[in-house]
Amino acid sequence: MEDESVVKAPMSPELRIFQAVEKGNLELVKELLSNGVSINAKDSLGNSTLIKAVDEEDLTIAKFLIAKGANVNLRNTTGETALYRAIYRGNLELVKMLVSAGAETKVKTVGGISLVDLAEERGEEGILKYLGSLK
Repeated sequence: MEDESVVKAPMSPELRIFQAVEKGNLELVKELLSNGVSINAKDSLGNSTLIKAVDEEDLTIAKFLIAKGANVNLRNTTGETALYRAIYRGNLELVKMLVSAGAETKVKTVGGISLVDLAEERGEEGILKYLGSLK
């Protein structure tokens, strides 16, 4: 039996946008952005909405966020960018999309791990070949 004297606070719009991205709800993402939520909002770990979309491997939402001006080079608390997360996920299509949108390819995490280091560590030959072709 629930205590009816407990009032739950409404979820913040920022939390709602991260949940919308997680659930692949593009319409709610659009609605929240039109209501003033920052496209570059960050969660408690410093992940941006774009990093979250990349983590979910949601190409549609990631493309939408980039088209609407999301900063492709924002970093989370450990220094990871959306491109880092795309490489971590082994998603070459997202990697290419982020690079064409201006993602920096020479960045390192707080721990000093470069994108090439990550791709090598994860055995992502296709991504390594692609990153090598960018020089």
